[in-house]
Amino acid sequence: MAELLLYLPSHSFCALILHNSLFFLCVHVSSLDPFDTRTTTKHYRHHHQQNKATEKMPKEEEWEDCDPVEEEEGEEEEEDTTINNSDVVVRYKKAGAWCNETLQVLIDATKPGVKVCDLCKLGDSTIVSKLKTMFKGTEKGIGFPTSISVNNCVCHNSPGVGDETTPQEIKLGDVVHYDLGIQVDGYCAQVAHTIQVTENNELGADEKAAHIITAAYNILNTAVRKMRPGASINEVTEVIEKAAEHYKVTPVEGVLSHMVKRYIIDAFRCIPQKKIAEHGVHNYDFDTAQVWTLDIVMSSGKGKLKERDPRPCVYKVSLESNYNVKMESAKEVQKEIDTKFMTFPFAIRNLESKKARLGLNEMIKHGAVVPYPILHEREGEVVGHFKTTLLIGKKKLEMITGLKPQKAPALEPYTEELLLATSKLPMILEDKKKKKATA
Repeated sequence: MAELLLYLPSHSFCALILHNSLFFLCVHVSSLDPFDTRTTTKHYRHHHQQNKATEKMPKEEEWEDCDPVEEEEGEEEEEDTTINNSDVVVRYKKAGAWCNETLQVLIDATKPGVKVCDLCKLGDSTIVSKLKTMFKGTEKGIGFPTSISVNNCVCHNSPGVGDETTPQEIKLGDVVHYDLGIQVDGYCAQVAHTIQVTENNELGADEKAAHIITAAYNILNTAVRKMRPGASINEVTEVIEKAAEHYKVTPVEGVLSHMVKRYIIDAFRCIPQKKIAEHGVHNYDFDTAQVWTLDIVMSSGKGKLKERDPRPCVYKVSLESNYNVKMESAKEVQKEIDTKFMTFPFAIRNLESKKARLGLNEMIKHGAVVPYPILHEREGEVVGHFKTTLLIGKKKLEMITGLKPQKAPALEPYTEELLLATSKLPMILEDKKKKKATA
């Protein structure tokens, strides 16, 4: 099974396993400046290179002694793109609400006999219709194309009509993973959810699926409470690992939860759900005004994923590439990508160009776009996948995406001290009564 994890500038996990060596590539795409509605990918790439130069990683021995970069005098004050700005909060929350509503539409439509490609189309069309109702004149769109992966297929499956020789249909007993995102003015909310297709819409008859799905959901809701000012990335990873051990499930390797910024769904700071020394993920403390996606993927198997056919159907522009496309079909596709998707991932099925695949082939060959591989666990294993978008405010932690799981038998309660303490941490960060008493 794949031992080589390839981290692409993508979403929470892109683990491509090859041979028996480890290769780690984490592209720094954080801290891009905000742009107006006429922004093109070329502008993003220019500012990305500037930020990359100014944010060069220090040597390990210098890490603790880094001084913050001081702003030059006379520079214009930049727009506040953090959640300290109430307008930014409104955009995140509306994107989050639309994510949840779209997810519910998909769950309700997931019935035996329904084609996966039709569900993906339904998800994206639902998003587009919701985006038309508010924020007129504001840049907005699909933040991550609706992806629906079934059973041991774990992620990034987003086929279009005609992409498959035999379109995959939902069957009774299938475990279905949903993943999607919405961006408003560059502020993106994402959600992932797992269900099993049952006659009564409850879990339990299939004990293995019920256990894995419920455990993954519980682990997310425990770990998210640790993502508070003063706590560290390593502490969250420890909670995830201990909770997985408690439930006797396996964290899938290569899964990263990212800090989110305007136009960027995978900023440099990230949380591995499984600590692997070779990955070299730096430890940071959480702070107020940050936005994160917490991505939890648990398996009944070994948690090592393989890329299999079909070919990837979700891609993203590489901000590292300066390649100038040559073919007319590639130029046409590049223009459409820059205009419609900017820095956000896109599905091939959402490209309108008649020669989309031909033009995309040149861009893929020269690294102008990077794929999200469709990844699989071993046949017969069950995977539970849940993702939430978290706002770390001054007064509270707020999960703006995510739905409750299907009704299921309760799992064994925590007994380990760390897990018990973490599960009881409040989402409220400020004691209002204490504040009034000291006023």
